[in-house]
Amino acid sequence: MSEEQLKAFLEKVKGDKSLQDKLKAVKTPEDVVGIAKEHGHEFTADNIAELS
Repeated sequence: MSEEQLKAFLEKVKGDKSLQDKLKAVKTPEDVVGIAKEHGHEFTADNIAELS
């Protein structure tokens, strides 16, 4: 389920310039997870590593 959440978040990012700008400032995968959680998506830093 987490992988689907990550992919859904990435799709949301593609269409949201302010979200893209916010993500450009992150330093760690955990920061990405926190921003995603604010937008209703649940996944882990490990999910990010698996996708990259």
